[in-house]
Amino acid sequence: MAPALPALLCLGLSVGLRSQVQAGTLPKPTIWAEPGSVVPWGSPVTIWCWGTLWAQEFHLDKEGSPVLWDRQKPLEPGDKARFSIQHMGQDHAGSYRCYYSTPTGWSEPSDPLELVVTGSYSKPSLSVLPSPVVTSGGNVTLQCASSQRFNRFLLTKEGEDESSRTLDGQQTPNWQTQALFPVGPVTPGHRWTFRCYGFYRHTPRVWSAPSDPLELLVPGLSGKPSLLTPQGPVITSGQNLTLQCRSDVSYTRFVLSKEGQDLPQRPAQRPQEGHSQADFPLGPVGTLHGGRYRCYGGHGLSSEWSAPSEPLELLVAGEETAGRLRDRPSLSVRPGPSVAPGETVTLLCQSGERTDTFLLSKEGAAHRPLRLRSQDQAGRYQAEFSLSPVTSAHGGTYRCYGSLSTDPYLLSQPSEPLVLVVSGLTWYLSVLIGVSVTFVLLLLVLLFLFLRHRGQDRGRKLGAADPGPEDRGPQSSSSPATGAQDQAIYAAVSDTHSEVGLQLDHRAATSEAPQDVTYAQLNHSIVRRGMAAPPAPPSGEPPAEPSEYAALAVRCDSHVTGSPSPGEDTPCGPSVRRTPRSLPSSQPGPQGRDAMAPALPALLCLGLSVGLRTQVQAGTLPKPTIWAEPGSVVPWGSPVSIWCQGPPGAQEFHLDKEGNPVLWDREKPPGPGDKARFSIHYMGEDHGGSYQCYYRTRTGWSERSDPLELVVTRPYGKPRLSALPSRVVMSGGNVTLQCGSRRGFNRFLLTKEGEDESSRTLDGQRMLDGQTQALFPVGPVTPGHRWTFRCYGFNRDTPQVWSAPSDPLELLVSGLSGKPSLLTPQGPVVTSGQNLTLQCRSDIGYTRFALSKEGKQDLPQLPAQRPQGGLSQADFPLGPVGTVHRGQYRCYGGNGLSSEWSAPSETLELLVAGEEPAGRLRDRPSLSVRPGPSVALGENVTLLCQSGNRTDTFLLSKEGAAHRPLHLRSQDQAGRYQAEFSLSPVTSAHGGTYRCYGSLSTDPYLLSQPSEPLALVVSDYTVQNLTRMGLAASVLLLLGILLCQARHDHGGARDAAGAEQRDPTQPRAQEPGTRASGVGASG
Repeated sequence: MAPALPALLCLGLSVGLRSQVQAGTLPKPTIWAEPGSVVPWGSPVTIWCWGTLWAQEFHLDKEGSPVLWDRQKPLEPGDKARFSIQHMGQDHAGSYRCYYSTPTGWSEPSDPLELVVTGSYSKPSLSVLPSPVVTSGGNVTLQCASSQRFNRFLLTKEGEDESSRTLDGQQTPNWQTQALFPVGPVTPGHRWTFRCYGFYRHTPRVWSAPSDPLELLVPGLSGKPSLLTPQGPVITSGQNLTLQCRSDVSYTRFVLSKEGQDLPQRPAQRPQEGHSQADFPLGPVGTLHGGRYRCYGGHGLSSEWSAPSEPLELLVAGEETAGRLRDRPSLSVRPGPSVAPGETVTLLCQSGERTDTFLLSKEGAAHRPLRLRSQDQAGRYQAEFSLSPVTSAHGGTYRCYGSLSTDPYLLSQPSEPLVLVVSGLTWYLSVLIGVSVTFVLLLLVLLFLFLRHRGQDRGRKLGAADPGPEDRGPQSSSSPATGAQDQAIYAAVSDTHSEVGLQLDHRAATSEAPQDVTYAQLNHSIVRRGMAAPPAPPSGEPPAEPSEYAALAVRCDSHVTGSPSPGEDTPCGPSVRRTPRSLPSSQPGPQGRDAMAPALPALLCLGLSVGLRTQVQAGTLPKPTIWAEPGSVVPWGSPVSIWCQGPPGAQEFHLDKEGNPVLWDREKPPGPGDKARFSIHYMGEDHGGSYQCYYRTRTGWSERSDPLELVVTRPYGKPRLSALPSRVVMSGGNVTLQCGSRRGFNRFLLTKEGEDESSRTLDGQRMLDGQTQALFPVGPVTPGHRWTFRCYGFNRDTPQVWSAPSDPLELLVSGLSGKPSLLTPQGPVVTSGQNLTLQCRSDIGYTRFALSKEGKQDLPQLPAQRPQGGLSQADFPLGPVGTVHRGQYRCYGGNGLSSEWSAPSETLELLVAGEEPAGRLRDRPSLSVRPGPSVALGENVTLLCQSGNRTDTFLLSKEGAAHRPLHLRSQDQAGRYQAEFSLSPVTSAHGGTYRCYGSLSTDPYLLSQPSEPLALVVSDYTVQNLTRMGLAASVLLLLGILLCQARHDHGGARDAAGAEQRDPTQPRAQEPGTRASGVGASG
């Protein structure tokens, strides 16, 4: 029986090995939760564990729990067990595994089950940018935001293709946090319904309540409906409002969309066959109802909707914006409230309070009101609405309203009504009557000429039979009145001839002979002169000397003047021909008085030719060029010059501003130059607008230049420009630039500075806190360019009046070169008020370093120092530590002026202790240790941190340690919050001084006052035991030596006694202190 103990040991080892082998053959159990793994706070949940039929017991473990969470016997038929949680809370959230036992051993643990509790915090808001209406194939950005300052957000997509995504939260300038989830391409084949949650990084299974669901609307190409309001576009505050969406397509449902808000849906009604409609009652009207609306039609449960309706703008009147617009504007009319058709009427709207825009509304009109920018006239704001020419449609009742640019859909109280009465014939009837009268008179003139022409033909026939006095040479006119009339007509034609620039070659200008007359024929297109041979004189007379005559041969109608001769121009064509004719005043026949009869039609044709010729000449002039110096975007109060350049020879330049009823300015070119300057000494809102210029030469006017958009920027109200998720972008990456403002701008413009200057404009979206913003996607970002941006805000009704520019934002392009190190000599926990310096260093010879803080847009840069060869560093002094310094930091290295930077350093978390956030964390936590402050190597130690105040997380920090403190979620134990930090097994590295801190989940980087220090002493009993064993061995060795010596001495004495007994003659050894007897005897 001697080897019994070794046998038992071998048996135990064999049993253990056999159990492990058998356990490895058991199938892994399956674990799940019902009704699901995401459980609302306080709701019941059941965890199921499914194993094999011969399972005897099921165990459930929770990650982080030192003891078994639960155990259950299997239910029939014996292959699964149920673990129930009656009321879900934060303590139940976590990662669970289960396993089971059989007669042959234990199974391996199941895969983990992540159990999440929701409702621990208030729900975030989920919105879509730019709009929940997305065209098929388009992309959209979902924005999940909260004032709880979560640092993680999760987006879930509901439906058949359920999915989820998680992103880090980014801090916004208003101390909210948000995450932007890009979604797309969006197609109508799926439902696009989303929710989002917020949570904290150190408690990833404790979520907020879910956001309200958000459904994307995918419009298609089917017929768009109509959106109507019976009250008109201007609604009085407090009035009940219903919007009606209707269509002649048989839709089964309609949805109403307001710019920047959710999408309520209504089932369709069928008031008549083939039509469908839905009423959207909005209740009593308030400030929230102002804005732009559209509606869509849909069929069944399809995710595809119709094309959108035309936008409907709702303007809410009668509410005061933050105490503004209290003054009711006044409305007056010039020249009076009763006008005739065709006149010009000016409606003047005035207010004694600051008003940015005036609106003129006509009662019963469905169209949107007229808008005009107000003008400041001696402390009163006004706008003049011109109606020209007035028609019967302008008659009616008018009111005017005022609005502010910060909220263009919110109007003041209306002015008193003004009734405009339009009496008399309308202008087009007047024009029609005038044309009719002119036509009748022209017919009478033509009839008179026709009858007179017939009488002259009859007279010529009679004259051929009986020669009269005209055959005896030139004589004076028989009628003095006729002669005077001919002279007047001749003078009129001569004056008109000189105005249009017809040059007649009067070779006999000095001759006073009545025969010296020049003929002119009118043509619509050209002026020419021709020579004709003089006709042969009557037989028997000598040929007359050459003479030139000018006569007006009007050939506007062949019935009046006869058919044109071969070679002559078309009717009413001016050609100059010279023919020796008899003087009209001396020949009453067809060659005289009859030839000058159609003077009035001749003058009309001459006027037409002048107009056509002027247009032709103007069309050949080159278009002028217009520009502004120093630029077209001008700060308020600064000077600017508008230049207009044309060809050499320009005599005068004119400048017109769009919307201005009169000429803006005119200038002469200085000297013989080809350009003119129009100066604005102090740029104001009145100068913002679109300008065109043109010039005049001797031949006419040029066409207008291309428009110049002159923009004025205000000296206040600059928006904020930030980069999401960060200003630091990897090369080739994308980033979103957020331009936001509290002034309610509805349009934002982003400009990129540098060599590749560009700009983009987007509509502003209203946020829950009343701000408006626009998100500009930028990328891919490459290091080859500088990425510096600014943004402006403005309102849609005043597109040339911008805010002041935002501060410049420069993107930092992170590359692949070696990352530097970011250090702090004080450690990760810094006491409030302590001076702090962060040091960025690298073994690469960078010439500059940049420091980046998560959630902050500024990137302070410092030149590099070289403390020793091959190394570079920069010190970033942050000054006395306050709450603003808490957060995560990284640093980057760069070379020269390159836009590319190094890879980022590892993240450095700064925890600020000693400040009270919002009056919380006033209690200093306590720190204790079990089993005691002095422990041996290999033992288990528990450090207990407690607080009487509400604390979400406890942190344990070791003095002098460079790593981040340990974090644990607090547990509520009878009104006291605590966390147990286990150190197991203890090593000599665990020895030191510890402190614990408390923090709130709303601000994880802000800590409470530290606990009292606790010194943990780790005793190394291995060394002590070795020392003791060494001492014991030394003692034993010394005792052995002494024993051996004593034994040796005893052996020698025994040998000497034996020798004395063997030889008695030998004297005995002399005892010390005695003398030999022999010596005394001899003496």
